[in-house]
Amino acid sequence: MSCGKCSGLVREIRNPQKLTESILLLRTNTEKGNLKYLGFGSYGQPFSQIANGKNWGDFVSNYFVCKLCGQVIHLRAETYHGSGGKIAAVESILGKLYIDEFAT
Repeated sequence: MSCGKCSGLVREIRNPQKLTESILLLRTNTEKGNLKYLGFGSYGQPFSQIANGKNWGDFVSNYFVCKLCGQVIHLRAETYHGSGGKIAAVESILGKLYIDEFAT
């Protein structure tokens, strides 16, 4: 169950500007120690490559966990067709998780 710190992160992503804002929001919360970066999902790319809010690929799929309550947070977007995405609280990681480093 989400806590007050991570429930405020959940949002819809409907355009490239919102994707940039969402990436920067997750980066800031990771750097502050509110979130821990877990890795990227299938078809995604390492968060370190997109943490500046630019240069994302056709699919964005990155997982984080709230350090306070343990809620898994998923950043996902499909950018190729522009169908958008979201930051969502999820019950579990879907598919394979690729571990990479995001230095904070």
